[in-house]
Amino acid sequence: MTIFKEYFEPVDFADTEYNFMSRTESLFFSIDKNTLKTPIQDIEKYHVAIFGIPEDRNSYNKGSGKAVDSIRREFYKLYKPFDNIAVVDLGNLKIGKSVKDTYAAEKDVVYELLKNNVIPLIFGGTQDLSLPVFYAYEKLKRKVNITSIDARFDLGNAEVELNSKTWLSNIVLSKSKYLFNFTNIGFQTYYAAQEEILLMKNLFFDTIRLGVARSIIHENEPYLRESDFVSLDFSSIKQCDAPANSNPSVNGFYAEEVCQLAKYAGLSEKLTSFGLFELNPAFDVHNQTAELAAQIIWHFIQGYYLRQNEKPKHSDTNYKKFIVAQEKSDQKIIFLQSEKTNRWWFEVPYTTKKNEKHYIVSCSHSDYLRACDNEIPDKWLKYFQKLN
Repeated sequence: MTIFKEYFEPVDFADTEYNFMSRTESLFFSIDKNTLKTPIQDIEKYHVAIFGIPEDRNSYNKGSGKAVDSIRREFYKLYKPFDNIAVVDLGNLKIGKSVKDTYAAEKDVVYELLKNNVIPLIFGGTQDLSLPVFYAYEKLKRKVNITSIDARFDLGNAEVELNSKTWLSNIVLSKSKYLFNFTNIGFQTYYAAQEEILLMKNLFFDTIRLGVARSIIHENEPYLRESDFVSLDFSSIKQCDAPANSNPSVNGFYAEEVCQLAKYAGLSEKLTSFGLFELNPAFDVHNQTAELAAQIIWHFIQGYYLRQNEKPKHSDTNYKKFIVAQEKSDQKIIFLQSEKTNRWWFEVPYTTKKNEKHYIVSCSHSDYLRACDNEIPDKWLKYFQKLN
């Protein structure tokens, strides 16, 4: 397609760099690549499109734009998770004369991929590149749930120019009707101002502190299952596991934990875009963080090909139904459990001008147990307040 030819620098790797890998098993020989000899024509035949964005001009982490090739180099050393994967590497997005030009090009590319039901998987550059992804959903007129795996909220000072520490405020303060929910997984309280925490609470957004997120890692799965777009900041990972950042944290997720989160994101039937940002090769040690980035991408792709394509509808019969009455109120909470995967959802009632409806939201078994103890789950309450 013309847009991919005009917007991307083709991939240029010599086969000899990877000749130690089996041609039938390595990602290098299993993924189609946008090269000068083999330009991409039919994007709609792919499930996932990976591409780098070497942009870091609106950042406090200068050098992140150089991460694209180091991540790609480590990625192609890995073996494919399954046979017959339909993944394409579009190359690196051409950087515009201004950062706004890059944003515009990214938005156009993500829009085109989403329109063709292809998941954009973006790597390299800084987290302000999350904003054009949201703009692509706006252009499609799709409501979106954004999840940020980050030690900070990145609200910053809305009066200053857009950068990697203020990107979220540009979405929240715009009061866009296309942002339905925002979730932060792994924020560290000492990096969050009290007014930011209060704002998140008042907007009925979901915020999961690092200690809570790490205590039972699979409890994060329902939040990722409810997400359309996940943006991962490498500063959310412990410095010992991911040193490649100019502002690393001594605390954070371990490497294996963030890979698990990436797999949960891939498993989400709702999720349609994923991004990894803020990896700065200037601070890496023996390509350790680049290798972790490659494995995060690998786990996302693995998760994608393990999707079950299940979300209950009111007419479905393959789900167990539990009605939990709350003694302290007249409220009854309806839970649904899949007989196929044992995953859980609950129904949130809301009223329209014509009748009462139910919005089905992903949840966990612990939410059900909490309701059985006459405690309304926080997530249910936030969605109820948001919808009513």
